[in-house]
This record gives sequence, structure tokens and C-alpha cells, in this order.
Amino acid sequence: MFTKWFHKFKGRSLTIAMGLSLSLLIGCSSDKQQSSALTIGILQTASHPALDRAREGFMQELTEKTHGQVHFVVQNAEGSIAQARSIAQSFHANSQINGIFAIATPAAQAAASIEKSKPIFFAAVTDPVKAGLTQANLCGTTDMIDVQGEIDMLQAFVPDAKRVAIVFNPAEINAVTIKDKMAEELEKRGVEVIQLGVSQESEMALAVTSAVKKCDVLLTPTDNTVALTLPIIARIARVHYKPLIVSDNLLVEKGALASRGVDYFQSGKKAAFLADEVFSGRKFPKELRGVGSDKTSVIVNQDVLHELELTVPDSWMAEVTFVTDRQQRKKG
Repeated sequence: MFTKWFHKFKGRSLTIAMGLSLSLLIGCSSDKQQSSALTIGILQTASHPALDRAREGFMQELTEKTHGQVHFVVQNAEGSIAQARSIAQSFHANSQINGIFAIATPAAQAAASIEKSKPIFFAAVTDPVKAGLTQANLCGTTDMIDVQGEIDMLQAFVPDAKRVAIVFNPAEINAVTIKDKMAEELEKRGVEVIQLGVSQESEMALAVTSAVKKCDVLLTPTDNTVALTLPIIARIARVHYKPLIVSDNLLVEKGALASRGVDYFQSGKKAAFLADEVFSGRKFPKELRGVGSDKTSVIVNQDVLHELELTVPDSWMAEVTFVTDRQQRKKG
């Protein structure tokens, strides 16, 4: 039972050794050090800049909080649900692994479906309840964006927008959850919404080309399919002089106009804080559950802003970090 496992580590002084090599056990070399160190299995849904940043933030923060000795077993499912379940099963069967850090909803669901005892920490999950991540050994950080704030930004930057096309993959729970909130908020403000569900990367170019002829702005939730095809979406939007607003800050330098999204590095750090709370004996996972991000950041692509002949209102300048295509830089 989890309670029995938890008390095994409660009050113990834990140390963690930083490591980044994938699929390797990383840490102290001596048997004595290995027996006293914590081992965390990291299950990442796919290779993605935001998910990479969440992993990096988690590993860095947990290392700092626990003064230096840990072993990380890092595995990437590369988008395969079957592979995610296989990795989760291997973590469950490995008695050396004391807990799991699952990055993104599919990884968290795979881990939760198999592991009922060891604690599971997650990040990059938009709606833990809707995703079924409610069992007692789970807690983590959500990446639900400030939807109202994102729509505020859209209307501030493109005040004449009357029709907004939301591009999303209907098979992704996170994307659908945010899409629904976006549509509701836009309609509340009298803006017409075009919902553009695209399930396959190969269908994205045709779908977006059709959508830009009917809308004033393209808008996307956090969505893996959108992230993978963002260069295509951005190119089409720019050719047709249509603003593209995204929800993942790391995508702005790939050609979107702007984002008001979550900092995934900070989200990973917060998940590590929750892990430290559990392993130090201060809290049980069920007492922590899903914790939101402290704040969101406004990122604007200066190149796209100039191409579209748009301006950032003075009232927003203090919140904005400007980037250029594939290259970030702060204003001022």
C-alpha cells in the first residue's frame, strides 16, 4: 500500500544527483550511496520543447531542494501510448524506483493505470480530473492557461477581429478542454467562432488554408499536433496576413504572433516542490492534487508584429517579452 511505502521514506534526509542522459540510471557510484539515494522514473509523452523544459525544471529543482543525490531514469514514449504503458510497467516492476514523474496527460494516464502505490507526480496536464487523474498517489502541476487573459490579449492586439478560427486536435483531451473554454469566452464577447478540428498532421495545411479565408485570427490551445505543425500553420497565416495566437510560449519564435501561456520550466520546478513535500513526509499526494501555474507570460514575435503592421498597446508593454523568429530577446 502507498501509506506503507510513504512511511518508509517519511522524515528521511534525501539527496539527489543530477543527470540528463536518457534511459540511463544516473547518480552516485558506490553501493552505499545508491542504497540511500532516491530514484525517480521520468516518463515523457513525446519529444517537445515544452515537455523538455518541464523535465529540466523538475530535475534541477529537486536536485537543489534535496542537496544533491538522486538517480533519474529518463524514458520517452515518443508519442506512443503503447510505449508509455510499457515504460510505466517497467517503472512499476523496478523496486529501485521510488516514484514517477509523468510529463503530459498520456504519460500520466499510462502511469496511473498501472502504478497504484508509488507516488506519481505530473506536469503539463491541463485538466487532471477530466483526464481521470484522481487516485490517491497522484499530484502535480497543471498547464491550464488563463483563457480570459489570452482572449483579452487577442482583442487588445487585434481589436477589429470578428471571426476567430480555433485550430485543435479533437483527439487531445487537453486541447479540447482549452478549446471549449476559448470558444465560450469568445462567444460571450460577441465574436464568431470557427472550430477547426484536425486529427492528422498531414491534414493541417489544407485545413488551415481553408480557415484563413474565413477568419480574422487563428487561435490555438496547447496541442501536440499544433506544436508539431506550427511552422506550416504560421507560414500559411503569414502569407494571408492573418494573426496567429498560440498558447505555448515556445512556439512564438516559430512564427506565431503572440502567446500568453505557462512557463513549463517553472511548472516542472513546482512539480519538484510537490515531490519534495511528499518525500520529506510533510504531505501525502492526495493533499496536493493538481496545482496551477503561478503566472503566465506574454510573448510577442516582433517580426510578425511588423509584418502585420500591428502594435502592442501601451497598457500591455510592461507584460510583454519580445522575441524574433527562432531567437528570443527581451525588450528594453
